[in-house]
Amino acid sequence: MIDTRKGQVSLEYLMTYGIAIAIVVIAIAALYSMGVFSPGTTTTPPCTPCFNDFAYNAHTYNGTHLLLEVKNGPSGINTLNCTLPTGCIIVGGATTVDPNAVFTVSVPGVEEAVDTTLSFEKDGSELPLERDQTIAEGYFK
Repeated sequence: MIDTRKGQVSLEYLMTYGIAIAIVVIAIAALYSMGVFSPGTTTTPPCTPCFNDFAYNAHTYNGTHLLLEVKNGPSGINTLNCTLPTGCIIVGGATTVDPNAVFTVSVPGVEEAVDTTLSFEKDGSELPLERDQTIAEGYFK
């Protein structure tokens, strides 16, 4: 006489763990197909912090100029100016920037790294400040 209880217990044991392993494999396959395990195409900002006093917000290259959005700190700015050998500008001609406001610097694209300088005065101060930023050539593509 064959004892079927031992065989049944063994089969139930293997089926329980087999189903658990199959569920884990299916979950990992689903996550992989959604791209969770691939790094994606993230872009690094050209500066963090930007010009040492400002926070990076966003950037884009339109084929001729790098448009760099930077966020002002907690104090306002007077007489904001951008200088660069090839001529950068503050988009919109803004010379004053409110606290925590975003402004855009337009840097013309060249085939090499660009050294850009922002000169400004903070609200309540008459000291002229200058902050330099080098933007790598890879952002002009």
